[in-house]
Amino acid sequence: MARTDDEAQASRYFERVISERQVVICVGSGGVGKTTSSAVIGLNAALSGRRVLVMTIDPARRLANSLGIEALGSEMQQIPLERFEELGLEPKGELWAMMLDMKDSFDRLVQRHAPDPKTRDAILDNRFYHYFSTSLAGTQEYAASERLHELVQSGEFDLIVLDTPPTTHALDFLEAPERLVDAVSSRALQWLYKPGVLSGRSGMGIVSLGTNYVMRTLGKFTGGELLSELGVFLKTFSSLFEGFEERARGVIDLLKSSRTGFVVVTAPDSLTVEEALYFYEKLDRDALHVDAFIVNRVHPRWVSEEALALPPEALAAALSEPPLPALDPALNPTDLAEHLLENASQFELRATQDASSIALMGDRLPKTMPILKVPYFNRDIHSLAGLNKARTALFGYF
Repeated sequence: MARTDDEAQASRYFERVISERQVVICVGSGGVGKTTSSAVIGLNAALSGRRVLVMTIDPARRLANSLGIEALGSEMQQIPLERFEELGLEPKGELWAMMLDMKDSFDRLVQRHAPDPKTRDAILDNRFYHYFSTSLAGTQEYAASERLHELVQSGEFDLIVLDTPPTTHALDFLEAPERLVDAVSSRALQWLYKPGVLSGRSGMGIVSLGTNYVMRTLGKFTGGELLSELGVFLKTFSSLFEGFEERARGVIDLLKSSRTGFVVVTAPDSLTVEEALYFYEKLDRDALHVDAFIVNRVHPRWVSEEALALPPEALAAALSEPPLPALDPALNPTDLAEHLLENASQFELRATQDASSIALMGDRLPKTMPILKVPYFNRDIHSLAGLNKARTALFGYF
């Protein structure tokens, strides 16, 4: 697919912006090639000499297939880039990948910030903690965002590329730090674990001596053992609450800083484009840096209008001419020509629809926003060679 000067300029601008980022977060709907885009961005940076980590919290775990490894876990794995030498490339950096396990991230949070081993073990073994860390909305997303912050702070990588879940969950991921700050600092929650918050006197928290009567009364309805475990959880976990707000603020600062850029990934169909534009408005409203839109699986115009207008007999005659391989004698060349023209017409229709959706996107985005198009490939990308093919399209290396 021929590239216009504007498209080549957009690719150069995008590569330059990525070179200045320490974190790139890819967001978008499910099934639009977001995982592949994350891997391609990381791959390009690694080939150019940076030490890159690609992280995914996509439950489908498709990134492992794209990177040519069997599976991804919570431990980082290095991706061998030597095979790119066979393609005439000279890898200068390193590429690593990992699955961001959000439950594991929360456990790490407890292990890292618990005041002592006894408190740590009491929290990890408590059944209320297991519910809190696996089922309560926003807690896993917060732990994942803090894990990202931890890796950035370590300085181990030049660039971290994060592949988020589909849009609604990605919103949870981005909003989780703010929500946790609001929850921990709320007077209602503090009443449960911090004595004297409402009255100015000690003994008002649910774990205080002043509420034993309430606890005994509730225990008649819910079971004393259950309430006892709740009290233990709140008492032990409250030791972490004091630092949550400070750490969550650090995560928020990272997401909003110039070190972090967001890439909105979409497909060219109208519904997905509308969702991508909604997400852009959300990011822009929160003062987050959006670096580009990537539109995957764009149908190019392969056939000219003149060729589509040919009668089937003319195409059949052309198909019968050497040096094309001889057709099956049992196959009617005119029938084949009709099928080919119909297929080409349908492909042209899709190309027209894609172009219309991308034009609409351009009208509603700032004129300076790069819109990068990756063409429709006839098969899914599940190899490093395939990733390089997408990289070639995205960054303009021909």
